[in-house]
Amino acid sequence: MAKSAKKVKRELYGPSFFEVTIGAVISLVLGGVLAAGYLIAQPVQTVRSLPREPDPDRVYYVMGSARSSQGGQWLRKKQMISEEGAIAISLTSDELNTWYSSSETKPDSAEGPGMISTQSINFRLHEGALQVGLPCDISLPGFSRSFVVQARGGFSTDGDRFTFQPQEIMIGQLAAHKLPIVGGFVMNRIFAAQEIPHEMEDDWDSLDDVSVQGDKLVLVRY
Repeated sequence: MAKSAKKVKRELYGPSFFEVTIGAVISLVLGGVLAAGYLIAQPVQTVRSLPREPDPDRVYYVMGSARSSQGGQWLRKKQMISEEGAIAISLTSDELNTWYSSSETKPDSAEGPGMISTQSINFRLHEGALQVGLPCDISLPGFSRSFVVQARGGFSTDGDRFTFQPQEIMIGQLAAHKLPIVGGFVMNRIFAAQEIPHEMEDDWDSLDDVSVQGDKLVLVRY
């Protein structure tokens, strides 16, 4: 049977420019996915504080302090936010973590995207930035791994509400903030699995200014 003109042309001249381009794009995408997956799966070192001389080739996860003995003032400050009138209060990492962990609606473990389960959020206030850390576990047939999502940034207004605006997002050892679409998608999906207490949302909407100053979260209502 005679070969078609298309097959003869392909044998003579090889794949078309279109086919070569599509193949190159697919290879780049697959390579990027594999590289991202490798970096996400790499462990990070969880510490209470950075070493005096941090290893530049290592990614650290510095947990925020969550000592209930030091966060005992959160209940009084929560009451102040709930009351009407002007306020200007500051919250430490201990108080913020104690407040969140004491909420009746906090999840101990929640389903994230796909086969990812999340643990409890940890907050750290340091050098004018808020760090939100979320340890996660991924479980697939024949494969399981733990990794940490950590985001650092400040606050900006979204309509009438102040929202956390991360400037840096690390997923394992992957610098997801350098991949805006990937970082934003993963952040939205994973943090959507965490219920924010309704009473915190209501009080939050009444604030006129939210900022991180040094190692404190400052909340103001005029």
